[in-house]
Amino acid sequence: MPLQAPTCTSSSSSSIFFFFSSLYLIVSMAAGGPRPNCQHECGGVLIPYPFGIGENCSWPWPGSNNEFQITCNNSFVGPPRPYLFGKHEIISIAVEAGEMRIYEPVSYICFKSINQSSLEYSWEFDSSSSPLLISSTKNKLIGLGCYTDAMLEGRQDESYYTTCASYCPSVTQLQVGDGRQCTGLGCCETPYITTDLSYIYLYFFESKKEKDSMQISPEDVVGNMTFVERIGKQGVPLVLDWAIRNNGTCPPTPSNSSENGKKNDNECISAHSDCLDATNGLGYYCKCSEGYDGNPYISNGCQNVNECDPSIYKEKYPCIGGTCHDTEGGYKCQCNFGRRKDAKDNHICQLVLPKPAVAAIATICAISMLAILLIFLHTKREKRKLQYAFDKNGGELLKSAGITIFPKKEMDKITNNYDDKIGEGAFGQVYKGTTDDGQIVAVKCPKNTTKPNTEPKTVDKKRPTDFTNEVTVQFQISHKNVVRLLGCCLETYVPLLVYEFIPGGNLEEVLHGKSNGGNLTKHPLSLQIRLGIAIESAEALAYMHSSANEKILHGDVKPSNILLDDNFIPKISDFGISRLVSTEKNYTISVRGDLNYIDPVYMKTGLLTEKSDVYSFGIVLLELITRKKPKYDDNESLQLNFVKSYMKESRAREMFDEEIITCTKATKCLDIISEIAVQCLEELDVNKRPTMKLVSDSLHSARKVLQGQGKRSSDQAADEMAN
Repeated sequence: MPLQAPTCTSSSSSSIFFFFSSLYLIVSMAAGGPRPNCQHECGGVLIPYPFGIGENCSWPWPGSNNEFQITCNNSFVGPPRPYLFGKHEIISIAVEAGEMRIYEPVSYICFKSINQSSLEYSWEFDSSSSPLLISSTKNKLIGLGCYTDAMLEGRQDESYYTTCASYCPSVTQLQVGDGRQCTGLGCCETPYITTDLSYIYLYFFESKKEKDSMQISPEDVVGNMTFVERIGKQGVPLVLDWAIRNNGTCPPTPSNSSENGKKNDNECISAHSDCLDATNGLGYYCKCSEGYDGNPYISNGCQNVNECDPSIYKEKYPCIGGTCHDTEGGYKCQCNFGRRKDAKDNHICQLVLPKPAVAAIATICAISMLAILLIFLHTKREKRKLQYAFDKNGGELLKSAGITIFPKKEMDKITNNYDDKIGEGAFGQVYKGTTDDGQIVAVKCPKNTTKPNTEPKTVDKKRPTDFTNEVTVQFQISHKNVVRLLGCCLETYVPLLVYEFIPGGNLEEVLHGKSNGGNLTKHPLSLQIRLGIAIESAEALAYMHSSANEKILHGDVKPSNILLDDNFIPKISDFGISRLVSTEKNYTISVRGDLNYIDPVYMKTGLLTEKSDVYSFGIVLLELITRKKPKYDDNESLQLNFVKSYMKESRAREMFDEEIITCTKATKCLDIISEIAVQCLEELDVNKRPTMKLVSDSLHSARKVLQGQGKRSSDQAADEMAN
């Protein structure tokens, strides 16, 4: 309804009372787009969805008559005007703020006399059963006049009232003017009203009427005509809060929500949109996510904001001293040369250094160039060292023999810089690695270097020839019970050897248990499996001892160097102190190896022979049939106690592992194995020890007894070994 400023006589008093929006909203440039085939604006006012003009163009408000539907009135001279409920002219609709601004009239009254009014107008607004509520924070109740109470009645059950009172002591003391704050002198206001209001009724109440009232015209009270000119002929703005009020608040986000589809069971159907609970009444409203703008109520309504468009967002999204790069949902400020990000603001680029620092930069550059030169010289020196080590270790000879040579860099990659140490023997450390083709290998590093690439304190001058011969022979070994040598690395001071990796663990772990969280886990082992391990290990050692013109001595035979696959097939490993020995002579070497298994004759003389391996294997046999370590029960000696029990007391059977004494044939088989072990452990005369070939044959005979194919006694086995 148009504003009608009343004109009162000179002896009259007047009051003007209106509901006024204190916030003038600016509609976003990217307000929600229209639905297809629907009118999206009326008289220059955008009508974004969920509002709409016409049937099926607005969101259906449950239980009402399309309260999101807007009427476009074309009956005016000039452009049409949009109306809410067909009677409230719409100023604007803000999608993301969930607000609507409409025009409402001014309530007023003028008195001709103390008891008679000449003009009077009151008004009410009712949005019940609609998604619209009166904003509690963006509207003010303002009263202009003398001795007047501005009254606002809320809710149709009259359960809410608010008021403000004005006072006029004299015309000279009135503090009323356009844009001035109301202080109660001719003007009053209430800055806030309550929430959840859908109905209001505005009227006035004169608190004092006197005969000799002051002569004040409406122009005096409202500041001449400037107020009327500012609010226009259509009225003053009233701000309404709207929301989707069908489900109370935002529904929970489903676990299988997708950013490219509808994210919730709500009307925020656009990607990159968020659901927010309404602050005025129940319900929720939708908003585009940070970095996006548009209408979240329609599919793909939220579009990326180009924060780098200076004509629109220069102040809101600054990039000072840098180049703005728009990204999906945001932007990056890349600093220009000579600038860096400010510590407090990531979108401000400060100068890196002042001008006096140029000299320092030049100095740093010079130092950097010197460092690069030093690195180059160091790299060149390292290459010469690698080539020297390669030549020193007989690289050309081994290469010509067809042996696989691994470069040092490749070894570092295979072992991941030697970070997975899986064992340590007399030879040195053992690391697990993986080649480029996916083969898992075991890399053995020499013990006289703390790291694979460290120069040793002493270097054996005869090493190139000896090492070349040894590696060549080992590379040619092809026996199913010997771990295969795959290649070597010669670019280190002491060469590295690369063997096939056996994943099933070793005999020591299987016999005596592997630590598992503080507990020892032992595998059940039948006599058949143990005898098979013994036979195939003996065959491997016999093969090594009789290899062509040169025999290979192991020098460190023990259960931890007998690897097992998943089927308990043994493979002899760790030729750590092995040597190539002419068939016509033995070899003297510094004593190394596990003291629990070393031949006492070898300990005294330093003379390593094939009978040294036989002695060590005898202890392995005892561990297989007793399941005891060489030092057991508080440092008891297994070999001494067993030999004593066998030779003098005939009580060796008492030391057998009870798990494998299952029948008479098993006992006879164990007697034969006991005799073989005792023969291997001969200390006074090493020549009385059997060869590994005889040990292998005798163990095969023991297997026949176990299988019931033979009736040999232990004495017969001993006679055979003696021959």
